[in-house]
Amino acid sequence: MKGTTIDSKFYFQSIDHQASFRDIVSIANAFLKDSTARIYAIKSLMDRRGQLREIGCSYPAEYLLFDFCLAALEGDFLDAKLYLAHSYHLLRLDHSFNLLLSVIVTEPLMRYKEVREFVTLLAKAIKPGNSETYLDTYGQEYKRRYEIYQEELKKLHNPTGSSSKV
Repeated sequence: MKGTTIDSKFYFQSIDHQASFRDIVSIANAFLKDSTARIYAIKSLMDRRGQLREIGCSYPAEYLLFDFCLAALEGDFLDAKLYLAHSYHLLRLDHSFNLLLSVIVTEPLMRYKEVREFVTLLAKAIKPGNSETYLDTYGQEYKRRYEIYQEELKKLHNPTGSSSKV
């Protein structure tokens, strides 16, 4: 919607409350900072991974959402949208969660600190344990994106400034 910003308020009938996209991202960030969120995310992906192997899917499914995060952090929104579409169908992402991620890569929201933090925390929560072993295997594009992710992690641990834009 033209004129809509990260701070525009929307009414949510299900909870009879108004909230902005920034409010939603702030709540999601608080959830992802909790260690139980990582456990929940990993368990959900592992459950689905077993089902995908049974039907013959050889691509490591746990990488789909992680690759979405890496592409979004890099600013390659076409790749991010493709990874998200595959994640939605193969991992059976919740519709509302998929919508949230879609808005992030469809609208110019990655420039906001809170949104970059959310995508970084999501990547951290679902990062495959062996992702670093693929740095040489998957080539320069993956290596560059992984380095951007590492830089974003450093920003989380050493925040500088309080600006809401990156």
